[in-house]
Amino acid sequence: MSAPRVVVVAEGYLVGEAIEVALSARDFEIDRMASPRSRQELVEARREISRIKAGVGLVVAEIDDLGQWRDALALIESVRMRWLVVTGSRNPARWGALVAAGCQGVVPMSAGLDVLTRTLWAVSRGGPGMPQSAREEVLAEWERLGTSRRSLILRISALSPREWQVLEQLKEGHSIKAIAETGGVSEGTVRSQVRAIRQKLNVKSQLAAVAAYQQATELNYGQTG
Repeated sequence: MSAPRVVVVAEGYLVGEAIEVALSARDFEIDRMASPRSRQELVEARREISRIKAGVGLVVAEIDDLGQWRDALALIESVRMRWLVVTGSRNPARWGALVAAGCQGVVPMSAGLDVLTRTLWAVSRGGPGMPQSAREEVLAEWERLGTSRRSLILRISALSPREWQVLEQLKEGHSIKAIAETGGVSEGTVRSQVRAIRQKLNVKSQLAAVAAYQQATELNYGQTG
């Protein structure tokens, strides 16, 4: 049986290239693309993946970085196929969110090429992407955060890259004027972005938006095995 066709979506070019070379040497047929960052890029990714008829999708991301985790979640939720995530993170709640979104499994970066190869083969044949016990553990960690906190994290993760940047600058104490000057836009534009952030986060003030951002990004999860 020929090896399955795999779409590799990597945040870093060099990491993606290294995995492509390694898997190609194992006779996998690889298509590589950059991680989509916008709704339009997600539409284009879905169209391209449908065109090439890949059997498995492989996302390579450092999900301790909330932005990379957000992008991985959006891709898995938007493009329905059998996904695996390879990451250096050992954050069980974030693993659990990926599995809850439809990911077949998460493979630690430290697991090595042999483990990844076996897992890709298993997933391409309709099998599991991780042991059932590990799957249940990470899903439980995600559920343990509670409905309100999970909802907050997902609302934060759904912000656009620019909204994300503005909120980070607000958290760091920058004024609307300073953010506008840094971004080369008017203060009115930044105020409109802040209003959009407040609406998406369902909060009434700029201060509450910053507090929500801190709560979502400063969660200190335990480690999974």
